Amino acid sequence: MRTQVKTLYESARTKYKLAIHGGQNGLNNATSWVYVTEDIQTVSFLKGGELVITTGLFTQNSITLYNFIQTIALHNCSGILINVGKYILEEDITPEIIEFCNINRFPLFTMPWEIHLVDILQDFCKLFLYENNWENQLSATFQNAINQMPVQANTLRTLNQFGFETIADYRVFIIRNLVDTTIITSPLNSYGLKYHLFQYDNVQILVYNTAQKQLSLDGVIKLICYCDSIILGISDTAHSLAQISLNYKRARFSLATAEFWKRQCVLFNDLGLFQIFFSLSDPSLLETLYLQHLGKLEKYDRDHDSDYINTLHIYLLSDCSLLDTASRLHTHRNTIVYRIRKIKEILNIELDDSTKKFNLLMAFYIKEYFSML
Repeated sequence: MRTQVKTLYESARTKYKLAIHGGQNGLNNATSWVYVTEDIQTVSFLKGGELVITTGLFTQNSITLYNFIQTIALHNCSGILINVGKYILEEDITPEIIEFCNINRFPLFTMPWEIHLVDILQDFCKLFLYENNWENQLSATFQNAINQMPVQANTLRTLNQFGFETIADYRVFIIRNLVDTTIITSPLNSYGLKYHLFQYDNVQILVYNTAQKQLSLDGVIKLICYCDSIILGISDTAHSLAQISLNYKRARFSLATAEFWKRQCVLFNDLGLFQIFFSLSDPSLLETLYLQHLGKLEKYDRDHDSDYINTLHIYLLSDCSLLDTASRLHTHRNTIVYRIRKIKEILNIELDDSTKKFNLLMAFYIKEYFSML
């Protein structure tokens, strides 16, 4: 869930005489670490989420405070703390700077010059270590939960202690190619939402309490899919944490489907017939059904180097229209007529029966389903 800026501020406000001058609406920003810098050129080392601490020595190199703040804010830092009194004075914090911080939800703090940086850094690091340990314990517990079916009672009790109720509505989001988690966690924090985001098996997993109405499902999706490289799979709703492992598997399948279909986001609820396939305890039944309806045609194509199975698929998807099939395959209508006649002979079937057409389409969906796994 990441340490929030306000947590750092509240822990040090009195002891180190911190004052906030702007960007108060960004106090919920997620903070990954503290980073001390006096050189604007070092921003390339930033990974996102850092609270930057500076004395303002950079102003000796003709770099303005406004430009410095603008640069680190655009590198997705969580805020800035200025040690004022020598290189920067409080009156150097202009209305223009405060306006920028307010617009960009970028908290700007000051502390007196007599405060030693090493002291506040030591306290912040201790806080980070405590919070990271807490977060790692929660991540480990959720990793156990998604690998248990049903989730064991002792695991549920631990999640309860972290504030996640057993009887509640949850969705699991599995995110591929999420590099900077603070882009998601900071907005979620700003809404005051209950969630946990953790890395597992080369993806990021978000467990989200759907009862929270501050942000709609579409809003969460839009937040996560902030760039084209993100791929997202979303489970249906689990009404108990005891079922979270099933929802994890459904979200994982949704992610695989999104990758197969080359879509950015797929919800398990929108998978239709594939939901039923996924829920079957005996996948061999699906293989049997596929071979029953399309096995002969697949074998014929393999033995004769033909492609009748693709023609049949397009024909069924075109509602058995010869013209539409010919158009989609960029083939003459007479060729399609011949192919359909040949397909009927191979399968010993007529294609004017709705039940038989349904069975064939279902077999094609089974084939697609196995391709996703």
